[in-house]
Amino acid sequence: MDGLSREEIAMEVVRSVPELRVGFVLAAVGAVAGVYALWLLAASPVGEFPLNDDWAYAWSVRHLLRTGELRISEWTSASAVFPVYWGALFSKLAGGFSFTALRVSTLMFSLMSPVALFWLLRCVGIPGSAALLGVVTLLVNPLFVHLSYTFMTDVFYLGLMLVGLALYVGGIERDSARSLWAASLAAALAFLCRQIGLALPLAAASVLLVRRRRQALRPVLRAVLLPALVFAAHSWWLNEVNGVPWAFRLNTVQNGLATLLRTSAPADLAVRLLQAMLYLGIFTLPALVAVAATRPLSFWREAGPRWPIFGAWLLALAGFALYARLAHGEGMPYLLGVVNRDGIGAQTLPFGQKPRVPPEWIFDLVTLVAPVAGAALGALWTNVFRAVRREINAPGAVVLLSALIMAVPTASMARLWDHYLLVFVPASLYLTLRGAHISARGGIAGALVCGSMLAYTLPEQAEYLAWNDARWRVGRELVRQHVPPVRIDGGFEWVGWFDFERALPIALAAGYSDNLGAWMTIFPDRYFLSFEPVDGARIVASARWRTRFGSEGTVLAVERETSPWATVPPRP
Repeated sequence: MDGLSREEIAMEVVRSVPELRVGFVLAAVGAVAGVYALWLLAASPVGEFPLNDDWAYAWSVRHLLRTGELRISEWTSASAVFPVYWGALFSKLAGGFSFTALRVSTLMFSLMSPVALFWLLRCVGIPGSAALLGVVTLLVNPLFVHLSYTFMTDVFYLGLMLVGLALYVGGIERDSARSLWAASLAAALAFLCRQIGLALPLAAASVLLVRRRRQALRPVLRAVLLPALVFAAHSWWLNEVNGVPWAFRLNTVQNGLATLLRTSAPADLAVRLLQAMLYLGIFTLPALVAVAATRPLSFWREAGPRWPIFGAWLLALAGFALYARLAHGEGMPYLLGVVNRDGIGAQTLPFGQKPRVPPEWIFDLVTLVAPVAGAALGALWTNVFRAVRREINAPGAVVLLSALIMAVPTASMARLWDHYLLVFVPASLYLTLRGAHISARGGIAGALVCGSMLAYTLPEQAEYLAWNDARWRVGRELVRQHVPPVRIDGGFEWVGWFDFERALPIALAAGYSDNLGAWMTIFPDRYFLSFEPVDGARIVASARWRTRFGSEGTVLAVERETSPWATVPPRP
């Protein structure tokens, strides 16, 4: 759309949205439904156990159902208000609190993301076939698949963020007051999932102010009023009623500021930028491959010369990958979180190592491909900064600016977890796909990459749920044998669900307010769950798992006379 006036761009956007044939719509719905069907065939959401940090959000749901009072756990860093009420609704429909109900609630909500992403991409002028490829790229993303099977806040935030962005684009480009009000409502709800939701109204207000200057007052008020009121009300409630959660104060604020104030902060931030670009290159790889296969030469010529920029990014990313390999023996994945060489999801049992599903060469291949894909994406992002005036008048201005605003708090976190990068995938897809008319050859190439990503993700996700189910089965077997849950170290989720609320006050009273993990060792454990036999320990129970993909293993419960961990002062 280069060379068009703002009014012509707006009319082009308006015309582009309804240009969808019935056959294409049916094909798109079938593609999304087919991917979700593969998800459910591979991995069932049924299982009474928490995953990762979602025990803290589940605690809030259970407290709300029992007392009618909203309380945010001291372990919670996200605002998490909307997911708690959403989860409580599904729990009530299920007849009471249930981890299965919470996972089903997230799976149901995850349907919003592909629909909203397609809507957003069409609103910013992406052709229908390219927008559908963007949707499928999201649906095969291991972060999105994994988080959709948890009660974490990421999927709730992503869906509302995409809806808000689509409405902001429509409101700004068509000068629609209704769309701006609706967008501000979606942004307010996104903030009630995660605080970075404030990036949406800030980005929209900035675009409006630059474009309309003196005529921007009313549109800006429509764009920011509801999020601002919700932010003020939430801040008052959090400080005066609930109390600011301990983990938020310690990990997000205190440790985050310490991260920025370190003398190594510039180098650390540069490393995080390189890591993020490597990951986002892989996460947008189907789209990059499809576009490159469709028009390999024009892909680089558009919007100015990209080869020097691509070369600079490739040199930086390949240099980082080479250094990580030679100095530390590391390859992709470089960040902790969802994707690990041992499998998808955190491996939190205190002993043993789960058998690996994918062969090592897969990660070696990803390590080789990531610098090339990351360099291509880095070149696209660099061109945004080289053409700021053009970008601020483009339909995707709010999409790009909101991503840049979200990058600031994300980069300053005490630790960069891989799932923090999911929110940057839509903007990266927009940059990759804009102006792209995917050919049949490109579509096939992109589909093959999507299939490869799904072939990796689904067996891993199935195994993650299977071994967690086995973990909780063997833990509950110990409880049936009259072992107190606080005497069992069943991994982070077990200890968090059963110990945290009682252990944290003891840890704080003992002076461990600055130690994020001290509460986990308050109650000395006699029983431990493990993937393997433990020297000097007696096996007292076990549970096997097996997936339809053929992976299998055993979780053991072992008894030891003393805890292997150094403990803070024992329970009185």
